[in-house]
Amino acid sequence: PHHHHHTLVNKKVKGTGSGGDLTVLVRGDNVFGTTVSKSFAKPSDSVVRGGNDTVSISIASYRVVESKKHGKYAQYLVIYCEGSFRDTVGVWKRYSDFAELSRKISATQQECHPLSITEDGDTELLPNALTSWRLLKKRQRWYRCLDAGYLSLKVFLLERFLHDILFESSDPQILRDFVGVDAVGQFFD
Repeated sequence: PHHHHHTLVNKKVKGTGSGGDLTVLVRGDNVFGTTVSKSFAKPSDSVVRGGNDTVSISIASYRVVESKKHGKYAQYLVIYCEGSFRDTVGVWKRYSDFAELSRKISATQQECHPLSITEDGDTELLPNALTSWRLLKKRQRWYRCLDAGYLSLKVFLLERFLHDILFESSDPQILRDFVGVDAVGQFFD
């Protein structure tokens, strides 16, 4: 059997947004993780440069943090790269951020019922991503579980969810929005 290990950290870090300062209690690597990439054709109106843009996404690790406002919870380090490795960003995301992303995808699925005829050609169907999300939900514990074995599985399933979104998308915008960068790799507020 594979043993999952946390590294004890117990270090204060500056929080962002409404979270305030955080204490990182433990961290662990995504031992089953892989980085996947896909090339997208750049829009024809792109003044910057023509050709393709390669986008890659992975979840490198997780950490368990504690804040005065939210108590103890897990965060996942999402690594996103569009273009060269110099354009790589890493952002810590909570499970609730992934849940919000799944709701966005599900909402577009409901709008595109196979029998409905829509003028909107922008809606994307991401059936594998939704299946990955459902698999993750089946494995979910009823309470906030911060056990190393469980978090190792969860980080792997969350990464698979992001990989499916990348593979099924015709454009990386939904992932850009998720990590909070614009088309030229700059963070937006």
